[in-house]
Amino acid sequence: MAEEVKLLSFDELGLTFGRELELLPDPSDKDRIFPCDLVGCVKNECVIVGPAASSGTFPRVVEGQRVALRVKLAGGIALIPTTVLFISEIPTILFFLDFPRDVVFKQVRGALRVNVALPVLGNNVSDRRFASVPGKMIDVSTTGARLHMFQELGDVGHQVEVKGKFQIGDIQRIMQISATVRARSVREGGFIYGIEFSSADEDKLIVLMGFTFHAMAFGSLQTIR
Repeated sequence: MAEEVKLLSFDELGLTFGRELELLPDPSDKDRIFPCDLVGCVKNECVIVGPAASSGTFPRVVEGQRVALRVKLAGGIALIPTTVLFISEIPTILFFLDFPRDVVFKQVRGALRVNVALPVLGNNVSDRRFASVPGKMIDVSTTGARLHMFQELGDVGHQVEVKGKFQIGDIQRIMQISATVRARSVREGGFIYGIEFSSADEDKLIVLMGFTFHAMAFGSLQTIR
């Protein structure tokens, strides 16, 4: 996939309150990440984030520390460098971050991804020790997906099968999809996997394409029910 890097303003990202982001307490360490929710924003002043409901954990940082936010959008990934201005602990912990001036957006020219929160069950075909692993699919495209698994599913290069319920309008299909692990990272609360779907089963890929394009066309977000 070809990549293009450009600078954007924070407003151009179009983020909504409640959106889950990734907080990097050390911007140079791309593997140490913490999920966080966008709580508020005072234009040209500050951005406010708090622990994500999915984890409830937050790193230890200090006021004046350089940090970064990261968010995956359709077509690319945005890295948002900023500084911790103030930390509030009452009534809940909140980080007040300096309003970002320059957002680095790495545009990936390839399959657009749709944010989802779809419960899945994973099985590792290459290593049978990793079986019936629970988790959720957090984004999907016509060629692959990103998984947040609550236990280890395996390693890069392993063949896996992911089972979930896909809905297109009023039509529901429970499918088990074959895929290859292309990326793996560890973060508090679980394991993040990037998988590439197998092209062997065309019928399942057609359903996946319908699911993805339906979400793109109607702006729907499939969530845990």
